[in-house]
Amino acid sequence: MQEKIFKSAAILAGIGWGISIYVTLVGGESVFSFLRYVSDTEFAYHPMLDYWGKLTGMAFTFIGLGYFFIAIKGDRYPELKPYFAWFQIVCFVGVLITVFRIDLQSKIFYLDFLFFLGTGIPMVLTAGRTDQA
Repeated sequence: MQEKIFKSAAILAGIGWGISIYVTLVGGESVFSFLRYVSDTEFAYHPMLDYWGKLTGMAFTFIGLGYFFIAIKGDRYPELKPYFAWFQIVCFVGVLITVFRIDLQSKIFYLDFLFFLGTGIPMVLTAGRTDQA
């Protein structure tokens, strides 16, 4: 059961990080339109921001692939599980600090909180445990 919980949370984390492939594959202005919508903030398209967004999208997609890997092959590499689990918690702390530091008015960050804690906590609680037969 512990392994199923870990795998499920890791797959959800993989999906959450992996959706960033959208940013790398879709034209810049449509990504900016989406970001304006979800952030409820008006800002102009800029090629340099598009470039950095695509770099970030590629990195996030790679992180997502790592979560899929650990969900599928985690039994072969159990020493990696805690790192992936705690990464979600560290990201939560980083986002939490950032939200307060920059006084973010948009409430979109609540989804990030839910994502990081909703996948990180189950993984942390089950990362070092193995099912007993």
